[in-house]
Amino acid sequence: MNQQTRKQIMKGLKKKIPLVLGKSENFLGKKGGIWTYQITSWFYKRLPVFDNGAEYYGEEELSEIGETDPILKKMKINSIYVNGVNREIHDWLEDRGCYPQWYDRSTLFFWPYNISGFGV
Repeated sequence: MNQQTRKQIMKGLKKKIPLVLGKSENFLGKKGGIWTYQITSWFYKRLPVFDNGAEYYGEEELSEIGETDPILKKMKINSIYVNGVNREIHDWLEDRGCYPQWYDRSTLFFWPYNISGFGV
C-alpha cells in the first residue's frame, strides 16, 4: 500500500473516471475523506463505477446485460464489485490507502485507513 494524499487520490480518480468529487467536510463535517455519489452515467469499462445494489444481482452473467466479449460474458455481475465499487477502482483505491464507505444508497465516501472510529 502506498498511502497517498487526498489531493493525489482525487486527481487520480478524475483521470480514471469523470467523477464529481468533494471533500468529506463539505458534506458531513468530518475531515480527511472524499465524497461522491452514485450516478448511473459514470461507467468504467462499460459497467457502472458504483452500484450499491451489486450484491443483489447474484449470479447474473454479464452476457445478460449485453456483454459480447467471450472472456467477460460468463463473469458474474456480483464478482465485478467489492462493497458496491467496481473491483478495479476498489483495488486502485486500496493500493493508495483508501477504503469505501456508503453513507446511504447514493452517497459514497472514501476514507484513508488512518481515520478510525468513524460511523454513520
